[in-house]
Amino acid sequence: MSSKTIVLVTGGNNGIGLAACQLFASQPNYHCIMGNSISMVQLDIDSDSSIAAAVKEVKTKHGHLDILINNAGICPMNFTRPDLRSCLETNAISPAMVTESFFPLLLKSSKPRIIYVSSVLGSVQSRCNANNIAYSESYKTYRISKAALNMVVACDTWEYKDKAKVFAFCPGYVITDLAGQREMKEEAGIAKSPDGSARGLLAIAEGKRDGESGMLVHGEEVGGVYPW
Repeated sequence: MSSKTIVLVTGGNNGIGLAACQLFASQPNYHCIMGNSISMVQLDIDSDSSIAAAVKEVKTKHGHLDILINNAGICPMNFTRPDLRSCLETNAISPAMVTESFFPLLLKSSKPRIIYVSSVLGSVQSRCNANNIAYSESYKTYRISKAALNMVVACDTWEYKDKAKVFAFCPGYVITDLAGQREMKEEAGIAKSPDGSARGLLAIAEGKRDGESGMLVHGEEVGGVYPW
């Protein structure tokens, strides 16, 4: 069994997840597992059987899990019943089930941390605030799914309050393939590299933001918190 801090990142093959895996892998005291070296585990977060198989593999290879980063997500641009159902499934229901399944392994860690990659777009207060930077953006389907995810975080914080630190993390407007807008974001110069988001995740993993457990945090420094 490894003495390193074991980190599992879902959706680790691209964007923020990949940047996080690369950063964790560059740290001498971390071992990062990509859910989708660095080592890799096959994980389809929308499949209970795939989740169960991934849990079994991590248990066999490592015996425990220290940090779970629920990063995988989608961003449909249309607001239809199928799109909303799919977005809720991938962005809220599946991360909740991944955490539920991996929690016995997290309990074997001395300092378990659960991080859900969320968004200020899921903040109800920010949606109603005309001064918010994202007020003019629609993203209705995505907003609803991330609001649901934020409630997952609130519920997990209550349920695991004496057992694990739980965070919602907003990475900001980042250059990724989410919503298929990479070229537009790059040309407009309005998005950041995912490297900054990865550093924000590392800061949480290192315990620097444990005092903000149960909150929707952003950035790399203590004090960066969005309202629910």
